[in-house]
Amino acid sequence: MANVFAILSAIALAAAAFLAVNNKEKYADEITAREKEQDRLAKTTARLGAAQQEFNDTEVERKATEEETVGLREKESAQQAKNKKVEDEIAAKRSESDANETKISEIEDKLKEVGNIEELVGIVKRTGEEIERLTTEIAANEATLNDLNAEIARTDGVKSSYSARNSNYSNKRSFFSSTRISSIYPAYGFVTLPIGNNSGVVSGSSLAVVRDGAPVAKLRVSSVEAGRAAAEIVPDSVAQDTVLMVGDRVVPSNDAN
Repeated sequence: MANVFAILSAIALAAAAFLAVNNKEKYADEITAREKEQDRLAKTTARLGAAQQEFNDTEVERKATEEETVGLREKESAQQAKNKKVEDEIAAKRSESDANETKISEIEDKLKEVGNIEELVGIVKRTGEEIERLTTEIAANEATLNDLNAEIARTDGVKSSYSARNSNYSNKRSFFSSTRISSIYPAYGFVTLPIGNNSGVVSGSSLAVVRDGAPVAKLRVSSVEAGRAAAEIVPDSVAQDTVLMVGDRVVPSNDAN
């Protein structure tokens, strides 16, 4: 009978040990799962904070862009008014030159009608002096016209530059030639660039990372300052077996925003 109790006690102890080991493994699994969920929650909270900050930065950038657009339009109107004034001055100088040429023709016609040689000499002398004066004046007027035409060309260039810049901001299209990635934050999915809106980086525009003349990833500008910018890495745009690196070349992209 004592042997039976001993056997039953051994069986009970073995079952208790098995249950203890099994419960320990489950407890360890639950701790691991909870730690993973806590890490995932922390990353999600960080992304939420970054998204909220990006929204605030984008709103500030939008207002700044609207104010800059108003300023550009005012400058464009001022340039148009200046061009009109210069064109009026050119028209006045041309009328003056035409009048001087008419005077020279009239003098030449009068010379043909003169019969007295002595009077003719005096008239010729005075006429020569008048022609020389008018010729000098015409040359001065032509130089003024050339200066005015150059001024129109310059102001037209300024106007075109303002119009192109305004169009790029309106269409969210960056207009720098190229730059390089200055830093990468893979955990948050964005990179930074060493140039900003002073160099033609436009918030919300699309960029391309290029290697050996071919695009390997797409970026979208999320925030811009005067001398630097941040851009999100477009999900699923990175080429297979490609890892973005500091120094990778970045150019504006024609992709729709």
